[in-house]
Amino acid sequence: YEARPEIQAVVHAHAEDTLPFGISKTPLVPVIHSGAFIGAEVPVWDIADRFGDATNLLVTNVEQGRDLARCLGPNNVALMRGHGFAAAAASIIDVVRMSIYLPRNARAQMNGLRLGEIKPLSAGEIGARTGGGGYRPNSPETWGAWKYWAHRAGVADRLPERPE
Repeated sequence: YEARPEIQAVVHAHAEDTLPFGISKTPLVPVIHSGAFIGAEVPVWDIADRFGDATNLLVTNVEQGRDLARCLGPNNVALMRGHGFAAAAASIIDVVRMSIYLPRNARAQMNGLRLGEIKPLSAGEIGARTGGGGYRPNSPETWGAWKYWAHRAGVADRLPERPE
């Protein structure tokens, strides 16, 4: 929040499907339409680079948190080597969507790599989904997904009416 005033929501998770991309040289890239929201670049933060190899791989102080934020930079997601990922967005809906679709994208990419070479989304495809009119935070599709996730979490009764 300190590094990016436009960020209003963050998620940290330990999704197993993302872990191989944080410990290998293969970059995680968007390969499915719902993966476009992760952004064109997914950096990997390695706590050992700055804090040595005697850490427990957890962010335990402000200095480490600031270093992770620097790695995230203007991106939406940063993988944490051997640990998980951090995602940041302008809204809770956006960051939850990223947290759900990031592991799905990672699974699709991993399965594609097993078959051979993959074709990631192009910059135009990413832009069309994230800023070029393809994504609207209050669209019926987005709101429908949000209602579904709220239902699965057992909090659907707390949702307001869909904003316009």
